[in-house]
Amino acid sequence: MTNNFITDLNAINRTFLFFNVRKDLEDFTGLNFSNNNTSAKFSFEKRYNAYEKLSDYAKNNCNVDLKILLETYEEISKLITDEKPSTLKELNIYDIIDDFINENDKVENLSLKAAFLVLILTGLLPKYSSRKGNVENIENNFEKFYSLIEDYCKKNGKIDYGYLKIHREQFQQVDSQDLSRILLISIASDVLTTLKNYNNPQSRFAFSKDFRTEFYDIDGIYCNTKDGNINDFWTLEYDDNEKKNYFLSHYFTRNNRTECVFYQAVMKNYLSLTHLTVMSEKFWRTFCENGSVENEQALFWIEFSSDKISFERIDSDGFDIDLTVLYRVDNIDSYVPKIENSVLITEPKYLYTKSGKITAVTEDYLIFELPDDVKSALKTTEKQLKIPRTDDLRCYESINDEVCFVIFEDKKVCLAFYALNKFIPINQTVLQV
Repeated sequence: MTNNFITDLNAINRTFLFFNVRKDLEDFTGLNFSNNNTSAKFSFEKRYNAYEKLSDYAKNNCNVDLKILLETYEEISKLITDEKPSTLKELNIYDIIDDFINENDKVENLSLKAAFLVLILTGLLPKYSSRKGNVENIENNFEKFYSLIEDYCKKNGKIDYGYLKIHREQFQQVDSQDLSRILLISIASDVLTTLKNYNNPQSRFAFSKDFRTEFYDIDGIYCNTKDGNINDFWTLEYDDNEKKNYFLSHYFTRNNRTECVFYQAVMKNYLSLTHLTVMSEKFWRTFCENGSVENEQALFWIEFSSDKISFERIDSDGFDIDLTVLYRVDNIDSYVPKIENSVLITEPKYLYTKSGKITAVTEDYLIFELPDDVKSALKTTEKQLKIPRTDDLRCYESINDEVCFVIFEDKKVCLAFYALNKFIPINQTVLQV
């Protein structure tokens, strides 16, 4: 053992890294702190044990290595302190995030360094040498950080908003008394890592391969009240053809008739949290055909359970409009006539997806077997499809990697690389490659 841990203890106390008031740190460690230093009246062993306890807390509750975190904290603070004031004024936080996203991963502790840069330069975290005292309104610092990242995402289109929502949900589930600067640093590092990974095809592809398909018993009819509402309800149906997919329909009464809006939902898993990404048929088709969507509406489901579903309606930029909670109803028979006599108002209707089988991977192409359904829709006798292996498709290296063909009622087809949110319309030109 060396005395370096005492320096670290003093830094922890001085920066209020773990607790927002000194008394909480003293209660946790069993030490008394005075003049921003650990009291020498406590034995070397007791102070070391206190440091080890804090290290374990950092690892188990914040998923960070305390020693590395403190070294990085000091390094970045010194970097900022040594920089010319005129240079600091010219720094743009968005540019810093961009540089991090595009930086080589070989830089040691890159996401942690970026987190400290962003948090210190925005005033959400004091420098390593700070002696400012108790932390006030720590919740506001978390919210300000998320607002900063949301603004960045909205302006740069850098991330599927759902991933960011999962991070925010994790923070919101933490008791306010457990919020701390070290947790803010950890979350900031995780969020920035997510941004970086989302913009890297190989990383996004790796996320998808970790997904394990499970069946969730969430089929049924849902209403915005527990008592039901026969004039405004939703149905959720499991797609037997594709194990990750669900069909979602919204039925409502207008002008004395029942109308229906159709959606498709894809089961996803990220950070050990499972959710459904839901898009309207029109949104989905536009995205498939153009690779982007303007002025269309999507839904992102945050959570589901055996008796209710909660989702957020988000606009084309991926940001909140409102929150909806729907409850599963039992008396489904009374809804059947409404469903059978409804009028579908989203045309042309999305039909279904068909798993795509990669038969060969070459240096230049991914080669697929064309299912009979796809050949029929495209009116072709071709037996295979060759897609150029562009840079973003290089991560597809195995015949076991997952893709889907999406078939519409008007016989249009696209090839969906769900892991990358990449969709390629299939037409005669593509077939002739």
